Amino acid sequence: MEMQNRFSQYFKESFTSDFKAGFITAIVALPLAIAFAIASGVEPQMGLYTAVIAGMLVSATGGSRYSITGPTGAMTVIILSTLHSFGLEGLFLAGFLAGGFQILFGILKLGKVVKYIPLPVISGFTSGIGAIILIGQVPNALGLIIPSKEHVWETLHVVISSLDLIDSTAILICITTILMLLYLPGLMSGARYINSLPPSIVALTLSVIMVFYLKMEIPLVGSIPAGLPQIQMLNFNLELFRAVLPAALTIALLGAIEALLCAVVCDGMTNSKHDSNKELVGQGIANMALPFFSAIPCTAAIARSAVNIREGAKTQISGIIHALILLVILLFLGPVAAFIPKAYLAGVLILVSLRMINITEFRTTMHISKMDTTVLIVTFLLTVLTDLVFAVQMGMFLSIILLFIRLTNVIDIQTMENYDRTKGINATIFADPYLEKNVSVYTINGPFFFGAMNVFESKINEHMSISKPHIILRMRYVPFIDTTGIERLKTFIKASRKQHQRVYLTSIQPEVMKRMESDLELTELMEKQHVHICDSTQEALAFLKKENDNPQNRI
Repeated sequence: MEMQNRFSQYFKESFTSDFKAGFITAIVALPLAIAFAIASGVEPQMGLYTAVIAGMLVSATGGSRYSITGPTGAMTVIILSTLHSFGLEGLFLAGFLAGGFQILFGILKLGKVVKYIPLPVISGFTSGIGAIILIGQVPNALGLIIPSKEHVWETLHVVISSLDLIDSTAILICITTILMLLYLPGLMSGARYINSLPPSIVALTLSVIMVFYLKMEIPLVGSIPAGLPQIQMLNFNLELFRAVLPAALTIALLGAIEALLCAVVCDGMTNSKHDSNKELVGQGIANMALPFFSAIPCTAAIARSAVNIREGAKTQISGIIHALILLVILLFLGPVAAFIPKAYLAGVLILVSLRMINITEFRTTMHISKMDTTVLIVTFLLTVLTDLVFAVQMGMFLSIILLFIRLTNVIDIQTMENYDRTKGINATIFADPYLEKNVSVYTINGPFFFGAMNVFESKINEHMSISKPHIILRMRYVPFIDTTGIERLKTFIKASRKQHQRVYLTSIQPEVMKRMESDLELTELMEKQHVHICDSTQEALAFLKKENDNPQNRI
């Protein structure tokens, strides 16, 4: 009875909105699914298979209420690269493994970690992929029949050598499509009954009518086979498995990044909150299922998700409705694709690619940081000019280097002479001649890790030339310490002991203390009082004053 009431309530409150949003989103997704399939170097129906199956599975199992999943521009480049390197069998296996990686990411709760990849790396990838798509669509825009190439320079070389075959009709259709996509929304916004009609469908309809009635001889998509794909088994050959593993990881990472970015955008538009780990599992389930239906890897699409929200979606059912409508189109309207000009699809993808190349982000990054600018440009160039798997690997490496440099720049070790002599610790030290003469205090600011060692070494060398017998290291502002930091700390304590100097560690954070106590040698140094642990620097100074007043306690 409760289930019946829930269904009744849903149909009363949300179904109409979800149906409208799902229908419009499907109409927008139709040309994109075909276009991205062709740009990926596979048959156009494979794009529709992906949109139908992924759209349904992720909407049912994912963690974002409004995200729409299917083939996307970000995935086309890695799909094309994998296809050229390993064929369809390799692509399907890579997609399956990528889905496994994404499920593992979700199970290990790495959803939030993926979002911490620096913006310059993500912008570089996205813009680079946009540039590749843009160059890859030049042949279709010019009416040239050229197979998809893996590298942009190969495409440009073939285009330049085929300039005498350019078709002016194709160019006209491409330019008209772009202009309609740009200006129709504004022109139709005041019209009562057609303001929700997607401009891409208007442009598609006009293109198909022109081709059909004017008998235009330009490159066309070709008829799409009606019906569902046959279920197929994958080739789990061990050698192929090893070969496609890097590509699979790249597909998984790119898909995860775009899916989570899409979910964040949806949250911002609707004031909702997604479950990032559940979304990764949903994406993984879809990507593991797709290869069995001759479909290509998928991820969430920001543009289609935004349409879904803008048209009033209220629940994840809108995504399932979008998939079902695409399924109806696949089953009954496949032959219409025989009249879709590739120049129209080129216009759609050129606009998509130009929006992926975010000039504003480039300018902002250039004004903010030279370091970020270098990372962005290097990632962009590697994405465009090299293999995308290598570009992703280098991008991740660059993000680690970027983090390392920034953490290193945060490190600072200050002596108390740099602070006001009349306040706090300094007031205690400089009020007592013994403390002023015999104590050096250093404040460590930032993580005490391998990147901080050069700063620490320079300050310690400075101290050794001063040679005061008591060294206080204030660690209040040390958020963590790594193995290198602990090893260097032990070396410093033992060296100081040989010089008849005492080391005091004060105000240690609980997590840092726990990490230090896990080292047996350092624990032994503490127990033998070769290093003194104090809750505060004032406590250490009080201990020294008391010891000085009672000479028999000195060692």
